[in-house]
Parts: sequence; structure tokens; C-alpha cells
Amino acid sequence: MLLSVLLLHVTALLLANGLPAERGDSGLAEELQALKDRLTIAEKEVKELKDVPRVAFSASLGGNGLVSTKYGQNLIYKDVITNIGDAYNLQTGVFTAPVKGLYYVRFTANAPTSRTMSAVLYKGNSVLLIAHEQPSGEGSDTASNGGAVLLEKGDELHMNLWPNTQIWDNSNRHSTFTVFLLYPVKGEEEGKGEERPKEEPKPEELQALKDRLAIVEKELKELKDVPRVAFSASLGGNGLVSTTFGQNLIYKDVITNIGDAYNLQTGVFTAPVKGVYYVRFTANAPTSGTMSAVLYKGKKVLLIVHEQPSGEGSDTASNGGAVLLEKGDELHMNLWPDTQIWDNSNRHSTFTIFLLYPV
Repeated sequence: MLLSVLLLHVTALLLANGLPAERGDSGLAEELQALKDRLTIAEKEVKELKDVPRVAFSASLGGNGLVSTKYGQNLIYKDVITNIGDAYNLQTGVFTAPVKGLYYVRFTANAPTSRTMSAVLYKGNSVLLIAHEQPSGEGSDTASNGGAVLLEKGDELHMNLWPNTQIWDNSNRHSTFTVFLLYPVKGEEEGKGEERPKEEPKPEELQALKDRLAIVEKELKELKDVPRVAFSASLGGNGLVSTTFGQNLIYKDVITNIGDAYNLQTGVFTAPVKGVYYVRFTANAPTSGTMSAVLYKGKKVLLIVHEQPSGEGSDTASNGGAVLLEKGDELHMNLWPDTQIWDNSNRHSTFTIFLLYPV
């Protein structure tokens, strides 16, 4: 009887001290491993988001008038609007891709129509895209071209003026050149993280891992919470808008207004966050009168399309660029005195802004 009682006491002690402890170690190991797995995934995502390079360049040719050439020349866009990432060299006029990726390129050229106009995009020594207009008498004209281009790290883009052609610009920025990174393209070996060696679980690690995970997941949420901002509209109406004294343009036929940054009552776009925004606008009008569409940042001219009369017919001009805006900065379009613009339900004259990335 005494032996049985002793055996029961020993069994109870083993159950109290040994077996639950083993289950505790196992549970701790599983919880630690789960936390480590979550932390590894979160840290990898944070690194990938942080490692996306910010590349956005926009400039106008600058100067004060006509640039012409007999033998051809490279164009250096000296009036820099934005150069985040410093990929554009102001001394040479060359944009060098800092990483392999898909880039968006856009350029606009303006010139009198009395002579051939050109603006030619080169990738290295090869023509990639061109804007080229033959003479058409009196007046002026604007042409634009662009596209999405896959570039290797170190690839170079530059603009060229072909022989016996011309281009025109002044401080209002008629002739522009823009490049920005849409997204990087990784090689097969890039982005592969090293596996962490498995370690024996330590109880004191648990709270430290929880704290670290909370910090990383909070940072990840902030990086993912990029505001969605995209606006596009046409002028609307049904015909010609002209003015003697100048007027702000209100684009009433809204196509998209994600983020509600565009005010339909005032025609003003207000940046909801500091960031790099892409702005593009297009204007159409009869060529019997002067056409204009002028982008203002606050009270300052940022970009313009402006065409002199050139007889019967109609014409379309477009301009745009990547612009760094502070939170609260305002953009709006203006029609200059004694000029005109035209639109109808088919949306000839448009205004578009979207956020590339916050800063």
C-alpha cells in the first residue's frame, strides 16, 4: 500500500514538472518559428519597397527663341523642372538609366511652321522616337511623341536636332523632355534572400521578436498605404471657348478623379501629399486664331501650348512633365488673352494628373 502511494506521488511529480514542460518547449518553438517566418516575409517586403529607386526627370529646352542647325546637334534641356535621382546630366543633355527597368519617355517640340521642325530621341546611337513636321507656311506648330521603353542599367537617352531643322522655346516651356521610371526589372538572381539558420528556441526571444515584428509590420503598412491620386477630364462644352482678357479653364467632363484632388467647381487640382506627379494636357482649336492652354502652379507659368494662326483648318498640341509638388500646391489651366481652345463631347482638349510616388 505504501509503495502504491509512493508511486502515485512520483507520477504526479513527473506530470507536474516534466511532461508539461516538454509541451511548453514545443509550443514555444512553434510560436518563435511562426514569428520568425512572419518577420522574414515582412522585412523582405519592406526592403523591396524601399529599394524601388525614385527616378523622374523633366526639363524644357530653355533659352529665348529659335534654335536651328545646318549640320545637326544634340539638344541640352537647360531649364530643369525635376531631376529626382540625378539621372539627367545638365552639362551633356544625356539621361542615363540608373537601374534596369521600364521607363516612360515623352517629349514635345514647338517651332514656326516656316521651316522643318524636328526633335529626335536617341538611345545611344540609334533613333528611338521622333517628332518631325514639314513647313506649312505662316504660324507655329507643336508636336509630341513618347512611349514606354525598357532600358538596361547604363543605357543613355538624348535628344537631337536633325540637320536643316529647327525648334523653339522660351521661359514658358514650350519644348520639353521627360523621363521617369515606371518600375524596375530584376534579374533572376536579384531579390533572393539568404535563408536564416535555424536556432534552438529561447524563451527570452519571444517578446523581442513580437516587438520587432510590430515595428516592421507598421513600417510595411505605411509603405503600402500610398495614396491613390489620378485625375483626367476634358474641357467639355460644345465648341469654341475664346477670351479677350484671359480666363481660367474649368474641365467639366471628368473621366477620372480618384482621390478627389480636382475641384470641379474651380478647375483647381490640389496635391493631397508631397510627391512627384505627372501632368499632361492637350489643346485643340481652329488654326484661324491663336490657340493656348497654359499650366499654372499657383500664380506661376509651369508649361504651355501656344500656336499662332496658320490659315484654315484645326490643330492639336500637347505638353506635360513630371513635377514635384508639396502638399497643398495647386495646379490649374488658363486661357491667355485673345486666344482660343475648342472641345466637344469627343474630348479633344484634356487635362490629366496622377501621382507617380510620394516623397
